[in-house]
Amino acid sequence: MCGMITKWIQFSVTPDSSAAFRTELASVEAASKQEHGCAHYSAYQSHDDCQVFTVLESWETEAAFEAHRKAPHVADFKVKCEAMIVEKSALSLDELAAG
Repeated sequence: MCGMITKWIQFSVTPDSSAAFRTELASVEAASKQEHGCAHYSAYQSHDDCQVFTVLESWETEAAFEAHRKAPHVADFKVKCEAMIVEKSALSLDELAAG
């Protein structure tokens, strides 16, 4: 695959961890936006279920995405949040207008 790398990730967290997860995810969002090759990074919390969070991210290249996955702030997030996450799902997306 070449071109833009876009991912959609959804997390469901334990009822007592929503606030802490939100704080950690906001920190990852801020750091990720500063990374080389980040075209878009936004994190959301559901209005309908405060235990559900979604990330939409786009990277200019596969190399930029792989560097992001190995970044210290991502590793730190995984360690801090692993026990909070009940379920995680992810999709790789292709933009319709891209062809």
